[in-house]
Amino acid sequence: MKKLKIFFTANVLWDIYIFRYGVIKSLIEDGHEVVVVAPRDSRIDFPKELKIKHIEIDLSLRGVNPIKDFKLFLQLKKIYKIEQPDIVFHYTIKPNIYGTLAAKIENVKNVAVLTGLGYSFVEGGIVSKIAKILYSFSLKYANEVWVLNEDDKNTIVFENILESKKIFILPGEGVDVDRFTSRKRVENSKIVFLMVARAFYDKGVREYVEAAKITKEKGFSVEFWFLGALGGDSRNGIDKVVMDQYEQEGILKYLGHRKDVEEVINSSDCVILPSYREGVSKVLMEAASMEKPIIATNVTGCKEIVEDGKNGFLVKVKNVEDLADKIQKFIELSFEEKKEMGKNGRIKILQEFDEKKIIEIYRRKLWSLQL
Repeated sequence: MKKLKIFFTANVLWDIYIFRYGVIKSLIEDGHEVVVVAPRDSRIDFPKELKIKHIEIDLSLRGVNPIKDFKLFLQLKKIYKIEQPDIVFHYTIKPNIYGTLAAKIENVKNVAVLTGLGYSFVEGGIVSKIAKILYSFSLKYANEVWVLNEDDKNTIVFENILESKKIFILPGEGVDVDRFTSRKRVENSKIVFLMVARAFYDKGVREYVEAAKITKEKGFSVEFWFLGALGGDSRNGIDKVVMDQYEQEGILKYLGHRKDVEEVINSSDCVILPSYREGVSKVLMEAASMEKPIIATNVTGCKEIVEDGKNGFLVKVKNVEDLADKIQKFIELSFEEKKEMGKNGRIKILQEFDEKKIIEIYRRKLWSLQL
């Protein structure tokens, strides 16, 4: 296969690093040129730290503003016209919509990767309706559309957004099993539960906090940690004031945002994600790969990773009592039972979600798309 100029376009630069750096690194090692397109992000400097070209764009993460969105379309159209990539991979809703249209106009092959339809998309509302209309209009111009699970594919087909034959299921975005592996640590004096996510309510933060309250009120010797960026001024987000309040009340310990997520996971005993819906949860894959038992909601994007009773527990979505019950159930497991759960998780990740499998899919798809 000839050497290609490959673009990765998304709404958050950090997400490209967290979710796709393994793929990008491998493609560069194959001799391809890779360029990332996303807004500036103080957490990562691609040119300086990774020696990868970064083209900055202006993008409004949330809400629908026709003027700003049209400007995004014009930005991407100009970039693709000047740079002339061989193929663009678009991620997240706005790049999927406006980037796909820009690539089509500039005659650039492109793949729209829908990493998760999101709870709000499935549940409805005005933004959801607008998104469905825009998806229906734009996605037909992608060379391929990828989703991460069967449920998302079925939803897209059911909503008449796209026909089934154009949709490919990418089995998650994989996990680096060499980085996220079991390692020695000092045993905790208390059982430590960890939630890793952006601080948004649809990630299940409220349920996590309320379940933590119930567990502590029962007198168990436990700690609840939260790792991840705050939700800022988003209507669905938890800001610093609220997070500080949780800490002051002794409900949880906020760890902020850190790059060494594997060290934090290693310091915990169990990872919890009470999300309302995911694509395929990266943190659950990482935790399971490190032989940590996991507790998550029985929803799309989580249930694919958690085998109830084998490598963790599944709980009902938005159900604080069920989450608290499963937390107590985990606490009461013997040391050997917890260890066995962790080992089962590692086996599942190696069999189904090893990043190496995802990298090979990208390579194969690049070859077929260039024919």
